[in-house]
Amino acid sequence: MGKRGRAQANSGELDLSVDAQPPAPEYMKGPLGIKRRKRIPFSQRERLGHETPGTVLRGPPITVDCECGEQIDLQYGDRWTCPSCERVYDTNKIPRDQYEKIRKLQFRFRLLPVALGLASISLAIFFTLSGNVFAVFVLLPSVLVVWFMLLRPPHRRRFHQAMQDMPSWDLRAEAQ
Repeated sequence: MGKRGRAQANSGELDLSVDAQPPAPEYMKGPLGIKRRKRIPFSQRERLGHETPGTVLRGPPITVDCECGEQIDLQYGDRWTCPSCERVYDTNKIPRDQYEKIRKLQFRFRLLPVALGLASISLAIFFTLSGNVFAVFVLLPSVLVVWFMLLRPPHRRRFHQAMQDMPSWDLRAEAQ
């Protein structure tokens, strides 16, 4: 057990007793009478990525820093009341056209990695179906090297330069 596991065990977060069992999965009868695990609704599943759903198409989150120290990421058009000081922040105060420029810029810079991935996957499928499986083992590592060594650094540099030219806003709390 590592340092984190020992800390959890000492604090009581981790139950190390012999009879401690993970919760049993719930089962249901399938269409043919077959026992199958009950599905967890998509909204309740554990998110593995760092982005909220819809970030790609709806635009990047807006980070709101309250004067009391609270911080939260909101989508455009959201209204938030700080739980500690009751100040109200409205992201609709940000000009729509300026936010649309940022959203379009971010979407445009996401297209190159997606296009490169789709091209490499389609080539891998083509080589596999044509019987040239060895080419797949050459193609995939070479695509990764080309992306991470040659294309990604200037791509990120151009993205950061383009984002520096975009406006930023100082969102103030509404008068109460």
